[in-house]
Amino acid sequence: MKTTVRGVILSFGEGEQSILDKLMGDYSAAVRWAYNRLLEGMDIQRLRIMVQSKFLPNSRQANDAVYEAQTTIKSQQELLKLNYEDTVAKVDSIQKRLSKAKNSNKIIKLILKLEKWQRKLAYWKKFIETDTLPPVIFGTKELFIRRCKDIISKEEWKQARNNRYVSRGDATKGGNLNTRISLKDNKLYLDIATEAVKTKKSVRFNRITLPIYLAQKPSKKSGKINGRNYRQMVIDYLRTGKAYQVEIIRENNRYYVHVTIEEAEIAPYSTTNGFFGVDTNPDGLGVGDVDYLGQFRGSCFLRQGEWTYARSNRRLNLIGEMAKSVVMRAKCEGKGIAVEDLDFRDDKSISTKFNRISHGFVWSKFLNFVERDCLREGVPLIKVKPPYSSVIGILKYQSQYGISNHEAAGYVIGRRALGYLEEKIPAVFLRFLTKKQSESFSEQTNWKQWSLLQKRIIKQLNSKKREVKSLVSWQHLRKNCLAEVTLT
Repeated sequence: MKTTVRGVILSFGEGEQSILDKLMGDYSAAVRWAYNRLLEGMDIQRLRIMVQSKFLPNSRQANDAVYEAQTTIKSQQELLKLNYEDTVAKVDSIQKRLSKAKNSNKIIKLILKLEKWQRKLAYWKKFIETDTLPPVIFGTKELFIRRCKDIISKEEWKQARNNRYVSRGDATKGGNLNTRISLKDNKLYLDIATEAVKTKKSVRFNRITLPIYLAQKPSKKSGKINGRNYRQMVIDYLRTGKAYQVEIIRENNRYYVHVTIEEAEIAPYSTTNGFFGVDTNPDGLGVGDVDYLGQFRGSCFLRQGEWTYARSNRRLNLIGEMAKSVVMRAKCEGKGIAVEDLDFRDDKSISTKFNRISHGFVWSKFLNFVERDCLREGVPLIKVKPPYSSVIGILKYQSQYGISNHEAAGYVIGRRALGYLEEKIPAVFLRFLTKKQSESFSEQTNWKQWSLLQKRIIKQLNSKKREVKSLVSWQHLRKNCLAEVTLT
């Protein structure tokens, strides 16, 4: 498991900043040049030699630049394929909605939306058919547009394009030969190979040594480190001699250091106590406590309203703290954690309002935090298929246990982790089906049964001129709805 620790360069000696700026400029230029040559089909070995002769005399630095160009091309190819597939799915989705639409205003809006996505589809399709890649702007598209409008100067644009330096590690050379981190008098230093100096026998490289600070959170009262001591983690890792990567990024005239190490994973313990099922929502977590027999043992809703409006750094911190608390609670009780195995592809055309809500909170971030914390603490983690977990929770367990719809969904997820993949339909709900539907109901899959039941209940709720689009209000309308069906 890779872990990146962020730090900052504290100070520079005389002329050292300009030396580092030149190294970053040469490296960034080498990456851009290598990227274009790779698109032209140049051989990798020849490209490495040319990058070394034109930009970076150090062979390892040249190889790092070529490798980054290769990974950029690979990521662009994967992104192109993903964008094309998602756009095709969105066009199909809008066409289906358009075929069912009856309101004239809605039809006009859908037509405009369809034309927009068809233009995007033609754009991606052009690159797929010609086996090419969309243009890549080194320095970000936003700054490029601002430069074209003469909002920023040429010098600012150049600094944005030449603000990175990456050095990959090598275990055979003590971790990282060109950019080495060392500890002296309890202080960390970054030793960087820079300019080449020719001698009679070989070529050597001058080095600059810069003091760095790695992030940690000491308490102002006790002096103890809050959370994980990442600085000590890096120091302990350096003593192993294993490879680590160093990336230097210049932002707002500050030089940030990203140290990537390989963090050891703890094998998960075997549990017979059950699972905590977690239902993830934009405003909090629905947690259902399930014992080893699949029985309900409690639930709670961990509300976190700031997830929908907080700034990105604040939101990430809150998500990480929430994930940590859930994992530690499971560890204390000797249970595992069950989460939804969600696919985060942007392949559906949804409303602008839902886009604003869902974009503010990133489901994938929470699941990534939970997975990482489980690996660190040795807590078993199981990902289950999410379809109809909320529907089953609302209809079958919400009123039974007097819990919220999110807690009920978490309970269903926990049961699925134990192998209860199919949930029996309560007999009281079968009265919603028509005679024809009842005859073939038992032959259908369990998810299809719940899907049909959901549609029939929503239809029944709307029969009394109620504008109901989902089962969220089922808890309040349940008694009346069941009574109405009984009477008919």
